[in-house]
Order: sequence, then structure tokens, then C-alpha cells
Amino acid sequence: MPLDLAPREDLIALGRLAGRRGFLWGTAGNVSVRRSEAHFLITERGTTLDQLDAQNLVLCPLRGGPGEPPEASSEIQLHRHIYQRRPDVRCVIHLSPLYTTMVACSDLELPTDLVPETVLYLGEIARVPYIQPGTDELGRAVAEALGEDRYVVIMTNHGAVTVGDSSLTAFRRMETLEFLCRMVVMAQAAGLTLRGIGPEAAEALRRSVYGSGNSFASG
Repeated sequence: MPLDLAPREDLIALGRLAGRRGFLWGTAGNVSVRRSEAHFLITERGTTLDQLDAQNLVLCPLRGGPGEPPEASSEIQLHRHIYQRRPDVRCVIHLSPLYTTMVACSDLELPTDLVPETVLYLGEIARVPYIQPGTDELGRAVAEALGEDRYVVIMTNHGAVTVGDSSLTAFRRMETLEFLCRMVVMAQAAGLTLRGIGPEAAEALRRSVYGSGNSFASG
């Protein structure tokens, strides 16, 4: 099946952007985009995301089994289960940025009403317990945690997954999540108590943005 250049270039640009933001280390992380109703494109196993080229991207069947194709990222089932459950999702990002991973290795709570961006981009953050990476069980658990209306999942002792209707939206969610985790970790270290705007103000903000037709937080 021939590939368009756009999905390949999208993933390559996404990897470069993650590198520039300092979200990468070693070969941790994997990203994908929905290619069609039957396929998605994912990064190759063992690649460094900020050094991707077209040869590091693998076309995968949406209905394939575990380990198919073998050259794809070990987290292929995580991406596959999300695309199967959520037809609205066009991009899946799994990264382990420093502060997000620190929170994933702790019991710190993440209030999402601290600043407008965390209200609009993150919504309710789901968490899943530690499950062996690269397993079908992990993929199913993350997809279930996302449900029909969540966009962010923290995987205990592992990192995070964000999704969106475009690669830019999914990445903005990852970037906002890392910013939030950094705020919470640094505030705790400094002995500060963070104050949110509260659920009523957060809901009013969401209504004002969604009601205006603004795509700022589109899924």
C-alpha cells in the first residue's frame, strides 16, 4: 500500500519537536498517526525519535495481532487498541519526559485547574497501574482508561500517553502535561501550596472556549 509523504513527515517533525523540548532520552518513546481506516503508521522499534527518517516508520494493520509487524515499536498494541476504541483519535504519543515520569513514579496528585491551558488541554487525567511495557494488557488498560472522552493517561512507573485529532493537538497535551508536572514537583519541593481556579470557573472557561467555536482544545 503506497504511503503519502504527509504522515511520514508528520511523525519525523513530531520526533524533532519532542527532542527540542527536551522530552527524550535514549530510545524511550514512540509516536504514531492514523493512516487510514485500516492502517496506522508508527515509529520503528529501538529508534531515537529526534533522529527519525522515512526508513524508521512502519505501516501497521489496525486489526493485526500482537507483535505484528515485528519491526514496529514494542508498544504497538498500546497504539492499536487506542485507534480501535477511539475513531476520533488521529495521533498517539507515548513519551517519558522527566517531570511527568517523576509524577508517574509517585502518588502526587495533578490538579488540572491551575492555569487555563491545563483546564483546556488536559481535562481529566487518567492513571493506570504498572503493567509490563509492550504487552497487550497494557494496551487494553490504557485504551480503557481513555474511554470515550479522555485524552491523557499516566502509566505508573512508565510515562504518559496523549492523544488528539492531530499530531499538534496530541503534542500540545504532552507539553502541557509536562509543564503541569513540573509545577507540582517544584511547588512541593519549595513547600508551596498551589491554588486552582475551582471547578465552576474551570467549567465556565471550557464553555466559553467551546461555545465560541475555538479549536484550541479540540480532541
